[in-house]
Amino acid sequence: MGSASSNLGSAPSQRGSVSSNRGRYRPRATTEKQDRLLHRTILKDASMQTDDLAQHISGGGSMMVSDRTIRRRAAEWGLYHRVQRKTPALTRSHVQKRLDFVNAHIDWTFDDWSRVLFSDESSVQCGSNHGQQWIWRRIGEEWTDGKTQPTIKVATTMKFWCSMSAAGPGSLHIIEESLTSDSYLKILQQHLIADGTRLYGSDFLFQQDNHPSHKTERIQRFLEEKGIQELQWPPNSPDFSPIENMFSVLKRLVAERCPLSKDDLFKITIEEWENLGSDYTHALVSSLPDRMQAAMTAGGGATKY
Repeated sequence: MGSASSNLGSAPSQRGSVSSNRGRYRPRATTEKQDRLLHRTILKDASMQTDDLAQHISGGGSMMVSDRTIRRRAAEWGLYHRVQRKTPALTRSHVQKRLDFVNAHIDWTFDDWSRVLFSDESSVQCGSNHGQQWIWRRIGEEWTDGKTQPTIKVATTMKFWCSMSAAGPGSLHIIEESLTSDSYLKILQQHLIADGTRLYGSDFLFQQDNHPSHKTERIQRFLEEKGIQELQWPPNSPDFSPIENMFSVLKRLVAERCPLSKDDLFKITIEEWENLGSDYTHALVSSLPDRMQAAMTAGGGATKY
């Protein structure tokens, strides 16, 4: 009995001893010196890739630090390897003009922005690489009709002009030729007043970017003759325009349907544009006060929009 009680009494002290835990955890793969060097290097050059960072802190030695270790160390400092966002290249002049625009419109409400008919040109494409498509199928069905992803060798691009407002999508006009002052005037003559009146009323504001064909004397004279007030837009400011967000969604929706011909591309693009609907455009225009505030906070610089 004495022996048994002695063994029971000594067991906890053995399990909790330092000697029994020794060697249980793996040592860090980097030294404190390497950690400091890694931290400084990432902060100095955020574009440096993990394999280059590993080579740098290893000093060309045979014991290379792994990609996983680099990412783990960076995460300890709140740094994560992510896709670099794209923003417009802004000069000092661009920044100042953006700030001037924001200062003039920072107090605009949704009702003010809902008067604006936004417009722009873009393009969609078929026959390009739409990326991998994942489907459910049984073994042996990989080459069955309906289970494959059709592709074509030559990409077809379709350019278009379109408009939108808080009330919904406007016209989508296919551009068959180069965009010149003459061809752009024909588009405005066909769609501008009709779209603006349908989506707001007779007292709408017209937004267009600073493409050379938009700013010719002939176009400005047409707007003046028709009594259409233009919202003077700052250059290089796609993040201010909600129609840019519509383009991104439209291109993704068209790509998901994989059009295989120009006729398919035209039909699908029109369908997806009209299906975006007024709920979506209302939400986009509702974000404009926040866009102005974000640009003000950024001192006229690029924003997340």
